Amino acid sequence: MFIDSHCHLDAYEEYSGEKLDELFARLQAATDAARGDSPSFPIPDLSSQKSWSSSKSDAPDPNVRMPEAFIHVACDPKDLTRGVELIEKYSFVYGAFGIHPEYVSVTTPEDEARIGELLKHPKCVACGEIGLDYHYGADKKNEQCKLFERQLAIGISSGKPLVFHLREADDDALAILRNADLHNRNIHVHCFTGDPEFVEELLALDANVFIGFTGIVTFKSAQNVRDAAMLVPYNQILLETDSPYMAPVPHRGKTCHSGFIPYTAQMLADIKKIPVDELYRQCRENTRNCYNI
Repeated sequence: MFIDSHCHLDAYEEYSGEKLDELFARLQAATDAARGDSPSFPIPDLSSQKSWSSSKSDAPDPNVRMPEAFIHVACDPKDLTRGVELIEKYSFVYGAFGIHPEYVSVTTPEDEARIGELLKHPKCVACGEIGLDYHYGADKKNEQCKLFERQLAIGISSGKPLVFHLREADDDALAILRNADLHNRNIHVHCFTGDPEFVEELLALDANVFIGFTGIVTFKSAQNVRDAAMLVPYNQILLETDSPYMAPVPHRGKTCHSGFIPYTAQMLADIKKIPVDELYRQCRENTRNCYNI
């Protein structure tokens, strides 16, 4: 059993054209057909990996599984209402609410105030994803930092766990986090794409730090992520998809869904040199500890 600790279910519907009820039924059928057996497949051969533009056919995959639960992340101001609808419709879907740095230019004070109210929802388990992204938003660094600081204050005030999106902004992110009162806070650094040095700095924060890994860890080009994963204690690892993005090999280039987590789990188990069933068990416990679910 596993939990997808970070996904965007509304975006999955938009990108795939498949309704969530259909996806959940399909994944449950695959899980039932497997009779509880763990999926079995080889670790991807990174030396011969195809690029993201490989075939997008969606043939049945015997290795997909239905997660026990999903944490749906609503981080676009216009999608907050849909996020509430999803967590209220499905008993196994929990919510995180925040504003992604991508939307810094369109975010209003009213949007930020609404995040504070949504964090009070009984099925909201975290504030996020919030943070910095200089890959596409390098021209808005100052604005991003200010938005991050304001949302961080809202999240800390709520007492909820914090979900961080930190991309190509290591120094500024660390400066902000070291200046914040994170003592005893649960934080999830999601979709880690940095290097071993950055993960060491994050793990040294005065907080309960969890590092999330997506299908990126299976990419040929992501040796830095695999090297970083080596350094993360396995009781601080979270499994996530960032669905509909970041589908793992051999599905790279397709619309990602939560059923693809077994591929990421197998790679992480190989990196950590532990049985994949043990990785599932530990990551499930980690997610429950991080999000109090």
